[in-house]
Amino acid sequence: MLDPLIDLLSSNTPLPSVWGRVVVIVALFAMALLVSRLSAFVARHVLVWHDRQSDGDLEATGKIAGIKRRETLVSVIRTAIAYAAFAAAVVLSVAQITGGVDKLTAIAGASFALIVAGFAAQRLLLDILAGFTMFLERWYSVGDTVVLIAAVELQGVVEDVSIRRTKLRSLNGEVIQVHNGQITAARVSPRGVKELAIEIFVSKRETGERLIEEVARILPEGPTTFLRRPWISHVEELSPILTRIRVHTTVIPGREWMAEEFFPDLLKQRATDGLIVHGPVVFAIDERAMRSFARASATTRRSFDRVPAGARAS
Repeated sequence: MLDPLIDLLSSNTPLPSVWGRVVVIVALFAMALLVSRLSAFVARHVLVWHDRQSDGDLEATGKIAGIKRRETLVSVIRTAIAYAAFAAAVVLSVAQITGGVDKLTAIAGASFALIVAGFAAQRLLLDILAGFTMFLERWYSVGDTVVLIAAVELQGVVEDVSIRRTKLRSLNGEVIQVHNGQITAARVSPRGVKELAIEIFVSKRETGERLIEEVARILPEGPTTFLRRPWISHVEELSPILTRIRVHTTVIPGREWMAEEFFPDLLKQRATDGLIVHGPVVFAIDERAMRSFARASATTRRSFDRVPAGARAS
């Protein structure tokens, strides 16, 4: 297949035929590396161009999901091109060593070494098939905040996705590489943040509100702590000596303890005796989940109401 090039090298240079094949093989891998680097270069410039075309307020325009999807597609295509280039270089190199593609095919049919290599490639093929499946089913995209189940739970932001592996960046800056075939489940934060509600029952409304506001002011606020400090969203006076106060806050995944433990502990430490009657009670909130559970509970109630009263009693 590449014999004319090898003959040309042998006839026009002092290289013998064997070294001519070596030069050709090295050139094949060099070309594969060049194709891989070129695909990465083109991918980066394509993403930069798309970012320039996008509006500044991505959340308001609803384009953030499309951008994540596009980055994931570009990443998968880039890695697929690199794998294909190196696979072609390996096949052509082995063909030159064995005397041609036809002879390589004949040897492959009876070669135990290639059978062993096939078993060794089973892991690679499993990862590639799992990667294509997850991409087609849209498990997650570049930029999503996820928890991947792969023997252990791996949490972080998806930095890169290929047909063989997923790259995460954890909250403490660690880079986590996981083979796609090892991922059995994925939990994705729809908005990349955790919205939490905190309910507290106090004996005095004004004192309770003032306590919450004073503690909230001293809490840290930033991209790795509270994205938004706790704020009072609802107050309900149940009786002259009992008031329910609901507080909302937003944290990044992995920092839930700041709202579940740190903030409630500060409230209890700074509260006067008898002020906090019950709580604080912390629970996650998500509008889509609330609608889903509301629909499910409504269906359950309708099914229960259709059962005759005598049957329920029995």
